[in-house]
Amino acid sequence: MPSVQHQWLVTWIARKMTFDGFFVAGFDGPAPDGWVWNALPQPFKIDGVRPDIWGVDSTGTVAVGEAKTADDVDTRHTRQQLRMYTRLRRRQRPELCRVYVAVPRSSVFALDRVLVDVHMIRASHVVRMHVPDCLLESLESYAGDYA
Repeated sequence: MPSVQHQWLVTWIARKMTFDGFFVAGFDGPAPDGWVWNALPQPFKIDGVRPDIWGVDSTGTVAVGEAKTADDVDTRHTRQQLRMYTRLRRRQRPELCRVYVAVPRSSVFALDRVLVDVHMIRASHVVRMHVPDCLLESLESYAGDYA
């Protein structure tokens, strides 16, 4: 069962993806303030890894999102996931799929290390989201039973 902090990070990704013009089609919920996203199916697996969220925009560009708590950023599993996402491309075009990664702000340097390891530190298709820790901590008590 994902932590409340993880699920809030997933919600932040969904909000950002929607703002960027993506229609969220798969969401690993339930999440606090997950609205209609909580009713969506789980995202699909890609070579054994499943993103927390995925969406598509009006041009057919696909985006995937990963939420990582402080304990989950610098792991072998995270590296495996991000390596897979670096290879995602549209079938008819060579453009890379957009990858959203949300972490608590205190984990930014750990995320940097991981992105260096998987050769994504300067990737233009990666959208980094650094959510302030104090916001996530205050949301922990607000969440309650959101299922």
